[in-house]
Amino acid sequence: MNKIENQIHFEQLGLGDVLKRYQLCVPPNQREYSWSDKEVTTLLQDFVKAISDDEAGYFLGTLVTIPQKNNSLEVVDGQQRLATTAILLTSIYEYIKPSEPDLADSIRTDFLVGYDRSRKQYIPKLTLNLRDNDFFRARITSDNTCSPTCSSHDRIQDAFNKCREHIKKVVASYAEKDHVDILNRWIAFIQDKALVVLVRVTNEANAYKMFETLNDRGLKTSQSDLVKNHLFGKAAERIGEVQEKWALLRGTLESMDNEDITIDFLRHGLTASHGFVRENQIYETVQTIAKSAQTAITFAGNMENLANIYVAIHNPEHEKWNKYNDSVRRSIEVLNLFNLRPMRPLMLAIAAKFDEKQTQEAFKFLITLTVRIFIVGNSRNGVIEQALAATANDIYSDKIKSDFKANLKSVTPSDEQFKLAFENATVTKMQWARYYLRSLEMAAKSESEPWLIPNNDKQVINLEHILPKKPQNNWSSSFTDEEVGLYVNRIGNMALLQASKNADLKSDNFNVKKKIFQLSPYLLTKQIGDVDKWDKNSIVDRQKLLAKYALIAWEI
Repeated sequence: MNKIENQIHFEQLGLGDVLKRYQLCVPPNQREYSWSDKEVTTLLQDFVKAISDDEAGYFLGTLVTIPQKNNSLEVVDGQQRLATTAILLTSIYEYIKPSEPDLADSIRTDFLVGYDRSRKQYIPKLTLNLRDNDFFRARITSDNTCSPTCSSHDRIQDAFNKCREHIKKVVASYAEKDHVDILNRWIAFIQDKALVVLVRVTNEANAYKMFETLNDRGLKTSQSDLVKNHLFGKAAERIGEVQEKWALLRGTLESMDNEDITIDFLRHGLTASHGFVRENQIYETVQTIAKSAQTAITFAGNMENLANIYVAIHNPEHEKWNKYNDSVRRSIEVLNLFNLRPMRPLMLAIAAKFDEKQTQEAFKFLITLTVRIFIVGNSRNGVIEQALAATANDIYSDKIKSDFKANLKSVTPSDEQFKLAFENATVTKMQWARYYLRSLEMAAKSESEPWLIPNNDKQVINLEHILPKKPQNNWSSSFTDEEVGLYVNRIGNMALLQASKNADLKSDNFNVKKKIFQLSPYLLTKQIGDVDKWDKNSIVDRQKLLAKYALIAWEI
């Protein structure tokens, strides 16, 4: 018991008192400020209720820290609450300063900045990570000349704006002479009654284990943070190696500018390397893989390597594809157009393990498989997701060296299934419809590689609904209102048209449109001009013809 007490120290304090007593720093590799307007608003509303009810204390959870030199604490868990509280106190300071400069200065020196004699300058009581700190410091010191350069900076700025608006609302119903007293009450609440349990742990490994345990028992946090802190905790004295690999991993993924990308990557990377993993199983899976310092380092290294490939399969212009045939880049464009998420682990495994030629052929098949899955309507089928995951893992673990089509035969729609589904398919995503029609046009003309995107420039090629989405009375003899809803988004009712020709058609009747179609350079569009009238049977007949070309465009 004494050993545990020596390693971990608990103390109940107000959030303001934590800021007042300690110099606090977020590790350079920790995640950025992540609270949105929703979380900031919730905290402010909770403070309002607690203050108005004159509660003895409002509990805000646990802060996990590691004592450092000079009475400073490294913040393992709690930066969002600390940073938002500092932002709120800064907003109060800015509001009070014009009328009560001495009181305002006491807020500043008690909670926001401390004087560093060695540097001979004031420094913030709270330091954030490398990306956020300069911007946060500028805002805490009321320097508004620094502009946001990333999404976390925008969130920090939004939090400042929200807190400033909130302070004005707090005092709005009181006489101006009472404003300072009202805000003084807020400061006292933040210092003494906005309570947290401050946990001080003597080493990094124990701190990250504490973070992991607290969050595993119900405190809300991102699985990516749990994974990171599990790895840091297991790394023990080799934590620096894991921190470096994790920082490189995060730096690579940040180029995709997606808040949830780390979670997506971990799930898809784990699925490729260890078998199918559901999103809520990410953390549990990593726990079974990384059980020691060495396995934590190995896992972090593997994930770091996969992160670069993961970014590449989302970006056809990535440097990884420089030595590949250009069709690989164009295949990635198509796959990204559909963005079938269960396909990502398979793309990742192929890009990691196959050579240039194998990757080219594999991605071609993935396009065919993706289109067939969407047309048949199986994109949310769990059996397909499991099959794709198993094949990805077989490729990544070198059980499959090249051809993998046989492994997916049971979930690949047959020609008969695909043709029948295509004959009745509707498309509501116009970018997909444009792609389908361009590919069908190339198949009809026996051009090479119809499955790729030859030209998707909306300034050159437009998508025309022959029966308009909002037909006028000139269409009423051919379609009832109910039939318009059933047929307008059928593939057979759509055609490609040069942008300049499409501009004036709108809801013109078919006799006007067919004259334009007859002049089209696109074979499948020109054929529409040979039809006498446009009704339900015309759409059905044309779609049956398109289904035959679909078997050519997306052949197995």
